[in-house]
Amino acid sequence: MREQEQKFIEEALPQLQPYLLSDELYWSLGSNLPRLTPGNLLLSLKRLEAVNPLLTERERLKLESLQTRWRIAWEKKIIREMTSRLRSWLQFLEEQARDEAPSRAHYAASVRERAILQLLQPTWPPLTEADLFLRARFRPGAFVWEAVYQPVFPESEFWFLYGSLQRKEVLNDSSRTTGT
Repeated sequence: MREQEQKFIEEALPQLQPYLLSDELYWSLGSNLPRLTPGNLLLSLKRLEAVNPLLTERERLKLESLQTRWRIAWEKKIIREMTSRLRSWLQFLEEQARDEAPSRAHYAASVRERAILQLLQPTWPPLTEADLFLRARFRPGAFVWEAVYQPVFPESEFWFLYGSLQRKEVLNDSSRTTGT
């Protein structure tokens, strides 16, 4: 996984300018790499930070230079990506609302959308409607991704990466015992 993050960064940064100037939101980098978006780029840099902070700093400086030069194009891509990822995240949450037994593995893969939203907009209000729903079904627990990434995703900021969704029966049982 870490090698894929590095490969993604190596492929993405040289293509960032043409990507930013294009109409594409999800830019193909070829092979088995994720598509280039601001969120995928920020997530890969964050994950690499846990493994090799010095390398990440050099890559982050390259990114900052391109962000500054193409600021308006970068911001437009972020707005489009946030809209797309929020839609995807809400769809996942709606599916989970109907699911009797949510899968921890499915949650660990899907919460990537919420993590990217956090990276795209760090000032995201902490209790959006989606987060209120998530908190109602959330069971705090272990970090959902590889442990090597945990230091760069602190629980105070990325609380949704530290647990999973509860089964409906657990929610129903707890509401009966509290009288609600």
